[in-house]
Amino acid sequence: SAEYSHIYARNIIKGRWEKGEDAISKDKEYSCYYATKLIEGRWEKGEDEISKDAQWSYYYARDVIKGRWEKGEDAISKDKEYSYHYAGHVIEGRWEKGEDEISKDAQYSYRYARDVIEGRWEKGEDAISKDKETLACYAFNVLKGRLPEHLEQILLSDEG
Repeated sequence: SAEYSHIYARNIIKGRWEKGEDAISKDKEYSCYYATKLIEGRWEKGEDEISKDAQWSYYYARDVIKGRWEKGEDAISKDKEYSYHYAGHVIEGRWEKGEDEISKDAQYSYRYARDVIEGRWEKGEDAISKDKETLACYAFNVLKGRLPEHLEQILLSDEG
């Protein structure tokens, strides 16, 4: 059991427990915890499982690798939330691989433009335009001025 092997290593052994590593390596969550809390560094045996999941790949890159982790990027790029966080907190800049997913969501497109790009992000404007409150925030906090004409028309419309 990944869970009980991890608990045993953490609470009884209080460190690395090689006998339980095969079980732990089959679970993305416990592999990430094991690397972060017990090994306190990279643990290649658990990376295949971790790399299949956006959330755990992001945490592994941020907390263990402490930087870009290409092995987990495919999973991360399929999730708007973790693509946004990976760009902002791991890469600390624009991350084109995750932009397709981010651009599908009004809030994450707005936050990506505001926090990562720090300026206009046309790719996300279609999603942003579907939420008038987010569109107004985009004008105020990102553009710091008027919207392009086609986006102003959306604010004027009765739709949405």
